[in-house]
Amino acid sequence: MDAITPTYRHVQVRVPASTANLGSGFDIFGMALEIYNTFSLRLTTESQWSVTVPTTLTMPANRDNLVFQSACRLFKEVGFDPQGLHLELDINIPLARGLGSSSSAIIGGLVAANAMVGFPCDRKALLDMAIEIEGHPDNVTPALIGGMTLSYKTGQTHRYLNLPCPSELNIVLAIPDFQLGTAQARSILPPHITRSDAIFNGSRTALLVAALYEKRYDWLATAMEDHIHQPYRASLVPGMTEAIAAGYRANALGVALSGAGPTLIALVQHDAKAVGAVLQETFRQHGVSCNIRTVQPDIDGAVVVDSTFHRI
Repeated sequence: MDAITPTYRHVQVRVPASTANLGSGFDIFGMALEIYNTFSLRLTTESQWSVTVPTTLTMPANRDNLVFQSACRLFKEVGFDPQGLHLELDINIPLARGLGSSSSAIIGGLVAANAMVGFPCDRKALLDMAIEIEGHPDNVTPALIGGMTLSYKTGQTHRYLNLPCPSELNIVLAIPDFQLGTAQARSILPPHITRSDAIFNGSRTALLVAALYEKRYDWLATAMEDHIHQPYRASLVPGMTEAIAAGYRANALGVALSGAGPTLIALVQHDAKAVGAVLQETFRQHGVSCNIRTVQPDIDGAVVVDSTFHRI
């Protein structure tokens, strides 16, 4: 690809949060959520890269920032070397809570950089770069695409399907007041799984796809059962197992760890407030304070903000 020049000096991108796995679909399923980070990327004439970081957050304010690193990946791909950049962040996705904060940063950097140089990379190229940076597809895919996604790989090619999004359901998030990094949550998983656990989770992932297509939300409790990651991560999230059980007793349709945790996600048709209260109280009984939010799925994915929203 020939070297190119920028088309826009200032780009603003909105990227949704995401929840991954939904219990059984480890590193496969993801769903975008209506919580958003906004990233504003501006070319400057100064020979430095700077970041305006919200005072409540601790993160790199230089080239080490993940948004910058992701933007650099795209700029390198297209042959653009900016003299200086300034990044402004409006962060609403809680950090290290299993809601795709790092994926939001990666997608934000890639999409903003792509827009800045005139959209030379298509969605497939953006997704490939995002997976290369993140290491797994389950959060970056819905963050870019929106809705509910199923990620898979054929040979070395990453692919995805859009699944029916359960828009009729409320999504209750129980967000504990402590952070849990993905690396730590992955390090506790065993290197191998048993045949019986593989069969168990395989049947549940198939059932979850069927439940979404058939709108048989009464199947979700079984479809979101898991044997390959949640039992091991329970030791990192005090009260997790008890809160999941309590959520079902309060008539949640499906309850699972959101991504690597520590957040729990509950899919609810009625009584979202009651389910949230039960999750919060159960965590409290185990010494964990948490914030409850009720949201809907996001269907747009990452968008470049102009006077109106334009889908990527």
